[in-house]
Amino acid sequence: MLSGGTMADLIATFNASTGWSGKTITYEDGQFILEGQGPVTPADVLRYADQAQLQWARPELGDWVRQVAAGPATPAAHTAAAGTATEQAGAHGADAVSTETEAQAPAVAPLVRPPAQQPPPSSVPASGAGPSLQPVPMQADSLCPVCRQASLQATTVKGGLSGRHHPALLCPVCGATLVQDKGDASRFKLDKTHWPSLPAWKIYAHKMLSVGEWRRIAGGGDSDEEQADLDLHVALDRLRQGRVPITSGQEVPILLKAGERALFVCDGITLREPRSVTTGYYGGPSLHVAKGLTLRTGAFRTQSHEELKEIDRGKLVLTSKRLVFAGARRTVEAALPKLTAVEAYSDAIAIRRTGKAKTEVFLGLDRGAYTFTVEGRTHSEPFSGLILKYAIEGLLAQGG
Repeated sequence: MLSGGTMADLIATFNASTGWSGKTITYEDGQFILEGQGPVTPADVLRYADQAQLQWARPELGDWVRQVAAGPATPAAHTAAAGTATEQAGAHGADAVSTETEAQAPAVAPLVRPPAQQPPPSSVPASGAGPSLQPVPMQADSLCPVCRQASLQATTVKGGLSGRHHPALLCPVCGATLVQDKGDASRFKLDKTHWPSLPAWKIYAHKMLSVGEWRRIAGGGDSDEEQADLDLHVALDRLRQGRVPITSGQEVPILLKAGERALFVCDGITLREPRSVTTGYYGGPSLHVAKGLTLRTGAFRTQSHEELKEIDRGKLVLTSKRLVFAGARRTVEAALPKLTAVEAYSDAIAIRRTGKAKTEVFLGLDRGAYTFTVEGRTHSEPFSGLILKYAIEGLLAQGG
């Protein structure tokens, strides 16, 4: 909490159930201040809370306000100022502020300030005490990633059937609650908010992200997953334009020609080609003559269809000039300019080339990985037919 005679401490924030949604109640110089209205009494604060219109800045503040309300009466000057707030509160749907005044207000002892936030205990609690909580790594000045209007505040939430309290972070404005992961103190799950219509809630609701990700989102950035997707699109676009140099660190199973470079070497690839398969059947009904004897009537008919048949297994190599399959029984070599069609799949690529009637399918590309770097961020994605297709298009764009 803030300290000093002229500093204001946040006590509570009105939630979405009232027309005063987002307005705050603070404590300053011994009095409670309703934002935009003026001083109010402790009883007024409790009345708002009892009608479920407030979100306490910290759970213990509710008990503290009750202690203040049970103490000496509030000065008449305060309650008189609250009368104006009463009329405006009714117009906004909030409970009317108390306007009870006294002809002569008694002297009031200085009110103590709200209790300071206590750090969670780090030692093992005594028998019967609450659970030991580890410090929350996100500080109270971390901006809320949901509404981006207030700083998060440390709190605890009761979890599951165990009833244990877990460290959490609470936004006093939108009620966003980030619950700390049980096994990793640097990760938080966005559990709830009073404003589910906010874009950030729709995107990140119930997601477990790191502290760095939540801070980046609060600043208008993206999560690691979103950033990786954006970087992948950038890398593929560059690859398609032939702007990214690609080199293979694997052993190349083919002899390279003069000026030729190996770019990708994919192991465990299956070459398949379509083959015609013929099946036959009788066109008439079958008659059961005796046990184990069936008489089929009608003419015998056949029909054909194509199936992909495995031809060989080996390695697929993309060079700066060719696409080469090196198998145990067959070698397929296609100069890039002779490729007439390339179809990409998540785990395969199908090509058609000049001088070859049948489509050739190379299956098993997803066994490898594609590592790329964008603006200093390095990622690794499963290799795919789309990556290989874009690489071929980039080489052709460069005159490969």
